[in-house]
Amino acid sequence: MKRLKPFIIGAAGGIFGLLLLPLSGILPITAIPGPPALVDWYLNMAAQQSIALRSLEIAVPDLDDPEMIARGAGHYEMVCADCHGSPTRPANRIADELSPPPPLLTDRMQQWHPSQRLFFTVKHGIRRTAMPGWASQMRDDEVWDMVAFIEALPQTSPEDYAALATGADRNDCARCHGDNGEGRLPGVPRLDIQPPAYLEMALKSYRNGTRQSGTMIAAARDLTDAEITELAAHFGRSQNLPPGNETTGAAIAQSGIPDRDIPACASCHSPAARADYPRLAGQEIHYLRTQLKLFSEHGAARGGPNAHIMAEVTRELSEDDIEALAAYFGR
Repeated sequence: MKRLKPFIIGAAGGIFGLLLLPLSGILPITAIPGPPALVDWYLNMAAQQSIALRSLEIAVPDLDDPEMIARGAGHYEMVCADCHGSPTRPANRIADELSPPPPLLTDRMQQWHPSQRLFFTVKHGIRRTAMPGWASQMRDDEVWDMVAFIEALPQTSPEDYAALATGADRNDCARCHGDNGEGRLPGVPRLDIQPPAYLEMALKSYRNGTRQSGTMIAAARDLTDAEITELAAHFGRSQNLPPGNETTGAAIAQSGIPDRDIPACASCHSPAARADYPRLAGQEIHYLRTQLKLFSEHGAARGGPNAHIMAEVTRELSEDDIEALAAYFGR
């Protein structure tokens, strides 16, 4: 025991010193001027090692998927480019005054290799920096879209970036959903098949954060009630397109699966259904698949006023059922 006493005293002294250091007030916390290089290196190293440890078990999808890259581009332009720059414009001057300054993502940063670390950073953010976490912790699919785009960004020309991210100067809605809601990107829903009342309800759910989508929460959070009504009237037309002929999907849609207490989809989503329920016929197939999986995996936590109904319906759906329904309703 006597031999261990010096080590115990040393450990106790070290812990006491760590507790005393912040209480002493000697650590600089001002943004201007920036912290000393040693303090900056210490905090940056702590952040990088924390991210590296917590991202070890994350499985990485195929990030070369052009559909994922396209979906990430518009959101990057809307919420990231002001601080991180883009191939068509530098970061805003205010980014230079942040401490620590946001990195330019047009240059590949080695500290974010492997891709799991970039995913963790985009999803969770970094405390005491200007980097926020993703607005919905449920939507890993959206985070991976952003990661795929950021991975491709250093090799993206200004012309390609403009085509991907701004869609020939379209507004924030049209760059993803098309000028008239007809759909522009794979995996992004069509709006022109929906009643305006449903679109208005959906936008308000995104605005108040009760429906889960980091992309749409960012797009809707500053909209007024009047702007939401105007957008819903512009994009919603209730053009009910005929569904396809996939046999299993047709059976579930028209008759449900009685022995599993799954009702017919048509009872709520047909052209004659309530105006605040979405129409499914002609919707983008990848989007349908994603939404059904979100309800199946997360239940009512997926969000929206009617999420509790879909949670009950989808919990008994198999992967094959989801694929069949997406193929039946989707275009």
